[in-house]
Amino acid sequence: MKRGLLLVVLGLALLLGIRHMDSRGWIPMDKARLPYLQQVSGDRAIIAWRTALRFTGKPRIEWSLVGDSTEASEVLNVAFGETVPSQYGLDNLDHHVVLSGLPHRAEIRYQASNGPLPVGSGQFRTAPADHHEGPLRIWALGDSGTGGPVQYEVRDSMVEFLAETPLDLMVHVGDMAYSRGRDGEFTARFFRPYRDLLSSIACWPAPGNHEMKSSTSMDEAGPYFEAYLLPTEGQCGGVASGTEAYYSFNYGPVHFISLDSSGDAIDPTGPMMNWLEMDLSQTDSTWIIAFFHHPPYSLGSHSSNNFKDSEGRLVKMREVAVPILEAGGVDLVLAGHSHIYERSGLIQGVHGYGDTEDHAVPATDVLRSDGKIIRWEGDTYWTEDGGGTVYAVVGHGGGHVKKGGDHPVMVVSQDVFGSALITIESDRLMMENVRSDGEVTDRIIIDRSAELPGK
Repeated sequence: MKRGLLLVVLGLALLLGIRHMDSRGWIPMDKARLPYLQQVSGDRAIIAWRTALRFTGKPRIEWSLVGDSTEASEVLNVAFGETVPSQYGLDNLDHHVVLSGLPHRAEIRYQASNGPLPVGSGQFRTAPADHHEGPLRIWALGDSGTGGPVQYEVRDSMVEFLAETPLDLMVHVGDMAYSRGRDGEFTARFFRPYRDLLSSIACWPAPGNHEMKSSTSMDEAGPYFEAYLLPTEGQCGGVASGTEAYYSFNYGPVHFISLDSSGDAIDPTGPMMNWLEMDLSQTDSTWIIAFFHHPPYSLGSHSSNNFKDSEGRLVKMREVAVPILEAGGVDLVLAGHSHIYERSGLIQGVHGYGDTEDHAVPATDVLRSDGKIIRWEGDTYWTEDGGGTVYAVVGHGGGHVKKGGDHPVMVVSQDVFGSALITIESDRLMMENVRSDGEVTDRIIIDRSAELPGK
């Protein structure tokens, strides 16, 4: 850079309040959010960021494919985006740029800027094709947003456990910004702890009850809805929900569904459940994963056996949502709210309070229901498609942990800090609980191999 141009850029930086520069580029003031990914699905991706500046240039992304050849990495593409003033953080400007027409499973290097001022850079991998059979890795966590040491320990334990193995996406089941989901709490307790990860993988959230203290699902207003750019019109696969409060998306052979258990939508004849039935009826993905905040089964810091707990939301999700999810062939359901790690076997039809004859089939049995077969051995369940659903509570990501008992449907119940890693490869899904010290304390495998043991 020539000396004259450098002085101009430095002068602009001082004028606009930019504080220092590191390897990621120019870093704005403390309230800013560095570039983070959204809607990485199909052939698209969104890169968003926030500047705490009074003046700004047009948001711009320069990106290139990272290839084996010099020519591939030198082809520079440019895309421009939009800027929206924040309604909740004074003097904050939120920017985003949509990238489309991206090739599947490609490495993209990008630089974000506002006019002449760089604000950050990163690299990410685009989504795989629908028929992708290679491994996909999903980080699932919840109730993490304390900003305290444990949150960082849980993050670091997963990063160290993965080593050089890349993540594909992050699923957060809510309560990412204690205590009231305010704008500053999102910045300090979500964007700051995960900023290095968020520049390379997209986080797909579900709203927690603490986010809903400052946001409202009906109006799609508040810091939660400002923080994320979520698909409402089926841009990422699935049926258009018309709202960011609940939505679905495809990532390769996996169909994901995010539900709002924290708003006012748990109504058997309401729009969310009607949409859920329609969405499930139209997906043909190999695997289906649903996630939301309030667990249908738990005896951790919250009890799903108590209708008075959390305004009855745990019971409502079990009685209203679970039958629809199971009828639609959902393979894995993730929730939080209860600060514990719990995990069921493959179960079906447990819609009561867990103390009747309909509770979980013992793990050593062979279950025959509508011709489906489930065989359990060690940590592996062999099953045909639609043979049952695994339920997991991953609300142990940073807040206190508590075990109130052993729920009848839960094979594992651990009052430990940690998060879950889900690995999907062809006809095999594996979920591991990675404790905050890096130890794997639970593992389950759903295997749909052609030959079922004992069949």
